[in-house]
Amino acid sequence: MKISMICYTLTGQQTGEKLKKGLEKEGNIVSLFTKSKYIPDSIKGSCGKWTGEQFETADSIIFIGAAGIAVRSIAPFIQSKKKDPAVLVVDELGKFVISLLSGHLGGANELACLAADILQAIPVVTTATDLEGKFAVDVFAKKNNLLITDRALAKEVSAAVVRGETIDFYSHEMPKGKIPPELCWYQDTKEACGVSSGPSTGISIHVGALEKQPNPKELWLIPKNLVLGIGCRKGTPMEQIERFVLEKMEEYHLDFRRVRAVASIDLKKEEKGLIDFCRKYDLAFETYSKEELLLAKGNFVPSDFVKGVTGVDNVCERSAVVFAQEDDSCLIVRKQKGGSVTLAVAQKTATCHF
Repeated sequence: MKISMICYTLTGQQTGEKLKKGLEKEGNIVSLFTKSKYIPDSIKGSCGKWTGEQFETADSIIFIGAAGIAVRSIAPFIQSKKKDPAVLVVDELGKFVISLLSGHLGGANELACLAADILQAIPVVTTATDLEGKFAVDVFAKKNNLLITDRALAKEVSAAVVRGETIDFYSHEMPKGKIPPELCWYQDTKEACGVSSGPSTGISIHVGALEKQPNPKELWLIPKNLVLGIGCRKGTPMEQIERFVLEKMEEYHLDFRRVRAVASIDLKKEEKGLIDFCRKYDLAFETYSKEELLLAKGNFVPSDFVKGVTGVDNVCERSAVVFAQEDDSCLIVRKQKGGSVTLAVAQKTATCHF
């Protein structure tokens, strides 16, 4: 996680250094900035300008100082739960850590607890499900890389949990870990946990083709566990890549919302068409060296031409398998060729954990 911190006093700087050291031990990338005429090398622009820049580049922002400064600084940049970074406020003495913004999806609640542990401070978390120690569907979705298909319905589910209702939970396999008492699990059935005169509130881990939800009160969570392995000739336009990928996803009855990333060979790491395609659909883009691709386990459709250009006999299948960290059995779509584009689709194991 990329974390940006800012402090305004020498005391706050000391707290920031302690927090920075602890967060870096947990594997985070942390930058500490100062804004004070009494501290050398402080940022020159306004705190608001700095905040706007961090909203674009950081996963989390931590203000070490008064909460009012943080509120005024972030106000112009707040967009939505899906986009906003986690925002924390820590007092300069390090006694309290407040989860201010994006508590669940952004991970601010979890980060606040970690920061409080590092500083031996008191975490301040105000979301209802956390206060009552109950199941939070957005936290569960983020932890398991699941797409929430309906934000309004997700709020209804959370409200039902807070009211003490039991939520029907459907998945094709038994989740790992202890199922929360707020959920009643069923495997590929639509039997309600209790007697109801109408459709019961439910959650379903949906891995099938795109279709309409039969129960309007059933929230679909879609595993983002598909990897697109893509190869293409240099200069292939984004529109051609997009058209071919979407056609093949439809042909194989695969929900594009399940796509997590695009993988290819490192020769394509600056390929504009691939970069633009990933940017348009907010997909991760990973590339691998020919040596890494040759380590992929399984049998792959070979091409002498591709081997002559790249040094490896197959790019699309091998790159998808390497990203999935499995063997060729994870390929649900073998090499497809359309014009100057090749495509393969791998499916990562998607076991849910509580």
